[in-house]
Amino acid sequence: MPATLLSFPYYRSNPYLTMLTVAPRAAGWDVVEGVQGLHRVEARAAHLGRGDVLHVHWTSPVTAGCESAEEAWANAARFENVLSSLRDRGADVLWTVHNSIAHEADYVDVELAVAKALASYATRIIQLNPATVEETSAYYTLPPDKVVDLPHSSYLGVYPDGGDDAASRERIGVPQGVPTVGFIGQIRAYKGLDVLCRAVEIAAEQVPDLTFVVAGKVVPATDLETVEEMLSAPNIVKRLGFVETADFSDWLRASDVVALPYRRILNSGSLLAACTFGRTALIPEDTPVARQFADQPWVVTYAPEPDEPIALAAAILEALDGQEARHRAAHEFTRAYTPYDMSRDYLRLLDELAGNLTRDLEGAAR
Repeated sequence: MPATLLSFPYYRSNPYLTMLTVAPRAAGWDVVEGVQGLHRVEARAAHLGRGDVLHVHWTSPVTAGCESAEEAWANAARFENVLSSLRDRGADVLWTVHNSIAHEADYVDVELAVAKALASYATRIIQLNPATVEETSAYYTLPPDKVVDLPHSSYLGVYPDGGDDAASRERIGVPQGVPTVGFIGQIRAYKGLDVLCRAVEIAAEQVPDLTFVVAGKVVPATDLETVEEMLSAPNIVKRLGFVETADFSDWLRASDVVALPYRRILNSGSLLAACTFGRTALIPEDTPVARQFADQPWVVTYAPEPDEPIALAAAILEALDGQEARHRAAHEFTRAYTPYDMSRDYLRLLDELAGNLTRDLEGAAR
């Protein structure tokens, strides 16, 4: 029987999870899809045993929907029981640290407790950013002997792409020839859209035809009215809703530069998506992800203090200049570590765990 890989949570719309599991699927791993909530992971994990793997990506679903701290703590205890029971049955637990703490967590103490439980029970802990151990040390301790590197690859070949910037602009209604700043992906409070709106206004004083391109689902939906009002200027082309995979490339190709004024960010798939399409990415310099990529020519960093909108506006103007060289550098970076490379490295990690199992069984037989 093939070994089972249970990813939690698994969102079919998330391209990172899809491309990560390509090689394991081809090698015969039974990849379980669609498990998103705590109840579902409890039910599916109960069938895992020696040779199987639970791979935890994001912790927020553990307490999602909880209406009190007591309920959140109860859910955390249930999740820890899943982890301990799996290890007792000989299954392995992987944990990828995507964020130091789940974004916009309602119960921070509970989220930290979940992270500490994962650090304790995980067989291996995957870091996308080499500074993960240091960056999380203020919140919890990651055992160094468990930590392995598995960088986030580019998205080369993942999104359907006609490769025509002009056609992309025509399809989504962006004027031809105007300089553009893009903000693509879920619209959440920590992503700094308010700062970016003001920065675009400031930059437009020097570049009158500057156009702001925004596409993504507003989370939570109760913020939709506020975001609509924020994006009411006439130089904005927007779609406030989920961006389908088939349309994603159009929104990126319609953006000359992509702004990521995120707060408290350890990793960013949006940064790698911008790079994949040869776009310059703008990120605040005081973040771990900025320090990881600051030496890349296709990345422009800025100091958020003392006035972030002004600093970001200056970064926009800098990024709009010299785009051709940055475009070439981004394409070179994109091809240096592809989704295929990442998925093969992931399979090697899974095979290592299977190898440990084989050696354990051989030792027991002797």
